[in-house]
Amino acid sequence: MFASGKCLCGQITFEVATAPIRMAQCHCEQCRRSTGTGHIMQAFFKREDVAIHGETATYKSLADSGSERTRHFCPTCGSRLFAENTRNPAVIGIAAGAFDVSDWFKPMVNLYASQRPVWDVVDADIDSHAEM
Repeated sequence: MFASGKCLCGQITFEVATAPIRMAQCHCEQCRRSTGTGHIMQAFFKREDVAIHGETATYKSLADSGSERTRHFCPTCGSRLFAENTRNPAVIGIAAGAFDVSDWFKPMVNLYASQRPVWDVVDADIDSHAEM
């Protein structure tokens, strides 16, 4: 097992078998509103390498590309946990803060930098894109 994690109340737990295929920080309006912060940090994994225990609640919305994005959260404590996109259903994004230990996490890319609030400081060494 590579990593494990859970929501705030522990009702939803997960394990990941392998290292992430990508790690990103996103500042788009949807990610900012869904987290209540200036961005979300996610590690992306092959869906087949992730085991989720417990029932999540979901919220679906359209991405800029027109694909459907499903956000998963705990129905009890509200913790934002996972995200899936119909454009690439074989991949799942997991919120970096949901892992039990996340010292391995380092975003590889900063997305929607054009929508980043001025107060949300980012690492200048990360590859940054104005949009997706």
